[in-house]
Amino acid sequence: MRTLRRIALDLVVFVAIIGSIFYLYQTYGKETAIYLFGESKNTIFVDDLSVIVTIADTTEERRAGLSGVTSLPDREGKLFIFDEEGGYGFWMKDMLIPIDIFWVNNNMEIVHIEKNVKPESYPATYHSPQPARFVLEFNAFFADTFKIEVGDRVTIPANDLPKDLVENLKR
Repeated sequence: MRTLRRIALDLVVFVAIIGSIFYLYQTYGKETAIYLFGESKNTIFVDDLSVIVTIADTTEERRAGLSGVTSLPDREGKLFIFDEEGGYGFWMKDMLIPIDIFWVNNNMEIVHIEKNVKPESYPATYHSPQPARFVLEFNAFFADTFKIEVGDRVTIPANDLPKDLVENLKR
């Protein structure tokens, strides 16, 4: 009988530990992974140019953006993914480097570009005249250096696209 109680107690403790680990992972897993390993980097294409991006797809990540970043490698940037196409404004709050900003619609076409946006332009806000689903930020002069223009296509891997756009691709 004593062995049975001991087994039951061990089982309860085991389940409590596993439950706690699962809860902590669900609550803090992404932040912990970023702390330990840095932000995950993804490859996308802007026109025929491969670039590396980190993804901002939550409100907190989109709000932070590239704030506080002191430099970016030449072909690296930030991809902002929104829940739906709309008019998303960007400002240079807490930015330390000038950037080019690209707005991309649901058809994966660049619909607007703001070039060489400087940190001292804050609190000015930059918008696309066309609705956009994605926004890309790269170093200033990225558009000129790589000859990126309105109408160029952006290719994002399906596993990084919002579900509704993946469903449209299947049709």
